[in-house]
Amino acid sequence: MTLKKILFICLIFLYGCSNNLPKNISMESPIYKTDNVEFYYDLTFEKDGNIYSERRIFDQMEDIIFNADKFIVMDVFLFNNLYNANKFNFPKVSGAITNSLIKKKEKNPEIEIFFLTDEINTFYGVYNTEELEALEKAGIHVILTDLTKTKGANVVYSTFWKYFFSWFGTKGYGWLPNPFSPDAPKVTIRSYLKLINLKGNHRKVLVTDKEAFITSANPHNASGYHSNIGFKFSGNIINSIVDSEIAVGELSKVDIKLPTVKFENEGKYGIQFLTEGKVGRALDKDIDSTEKGDKISIGMFYLGDTSLVKSLINASRRGVDIKLILDQNNEAFGMKKSGIPNKVTAKKMVDKTRGSIQVKWYKSLGEQYHTKIILIEKKNKIILNGGSSNMTKRNMRDYTLDANVRVIAPKSSKLSMDVQNYFEKLWNNQGGVYTIEADNLDEKYKSNKFFYDLQNFSGFSTF
Repeated sequence: MTLKKILFICLIFLYGCSNNLPKNISMESPIYKTDNVEFYYDLTFEKDGNIYSERRIFDQMEDIIFNADKFIVMDVFLFNNLYNANKFNFPKVSGAITNSLIKKKEKNPEIEIFFLTDEINTFYGVYNTEELEALEKAGIHVILTDLTKTKGANVVYSTFWKYFFSWFGTKGYGWLPNPFSPDAPKVTIRSYLKLINLKGNHRKVLVTDKEAFITSANPHNASGYHSNIGFKFSGNIINSIVDSEIAVGELSKVDIKLPTVKFENEGKYGIQFLTEGKVGRALDKDIDSTEKGDKISIGMFYLGDTSLVKSLINASRRGVDIKLILDQNNEAFGMKKSGIPNKVTAKKMVDKTRGSIQVKWYKSLGEQYHTKIILIEKKNKIILNGGSSNMTKRNMRDYTLDANVRVIAPKSSKLSMDVQNYFEKLWNNQGGVYTIEADNLDEKYKSNKFFYDLQNFSGFSTF
């Protein structure tokens, strides 16, 4: 290879590393005021030897769709009914949301509805799904998010794929197995090459002219029993959310035009919309500002960001009381997993603080503790941060599209008490068995840590 060719390839990679995100991707909105913020959660748990599943979030989604007048924008990561029907029987979540959107469009033909989702649902364009086809047939704008312009966690591979493989597309005859289900259409090797970019539109956003809902829950059949959280709210923050979704549409060369809504900018709650890397920046700042006597409670599916782990350890050493409820990362849709990253980061935090940071596992019954929420209790206020973003490099450092809401609330407010009661219920197993002691942190730790460090360094990460 000649020196000119080597320099040309190096320049391409440097350009890929320096790509800036488009405007309003990675957003930190102003802090708005509102009196209307509500907390919701889904839980699957054991009680008296029986398994129960409490589902509130998807019902709220249907209510929000029903109450909209002028527009609806829904942006979700997983939205399909593909799974191994011979092994599992999941609730028909995707179909219910599809029907709600179609009924709304039929009842109000003038309403603008935009449905954004990740290309993983069509396995990067290899096939379509019945839900997306039904939405399009009903006159609803369906946008499969084009993430070509965004960064990949593995910059070298993503840049190489962008300039040398992306031109070949992904459609055509498929002969490789579909990871969603053995009954799903087979896929192409080119679609797997696109998958390895490890990019994703991981948001879970529902916004209308009246209210918004930011959650950790995918309206996806195989995710129907996962434990999740969500915040429903109204106010001028809706306009910032719409601006952010317009930017996602622009990534895919789709022009989303929606009217501005107006609310009174007053109320007891301060509320802020955060996406992508701004989620991480806000968490870094809020955790680093904690003092002795403050408390941090975290419920999280994936906790893997090394910088944030270090911040939590430092906060604990300052005298901050920290409790973590984590998924064990043992299973995903019936497939066994190694426990990475949570079993590595949990041990590190417990060891480095000599047990001052307390960790419990959510007792999964085959589903996931898919929650993403942080509660910071200070002397005179509560800071909440929750939504779609895991506490990982991929989710909160500008490598995937994610959306969280940050709320500053009085300690005496209903919202504060609702979230505090949620954590107490799970931590103390009030009314059911939700959590168990994290007493197996040494199991396979060395091998897990090796792969955790390798994935963090390379960007080829399962978390």
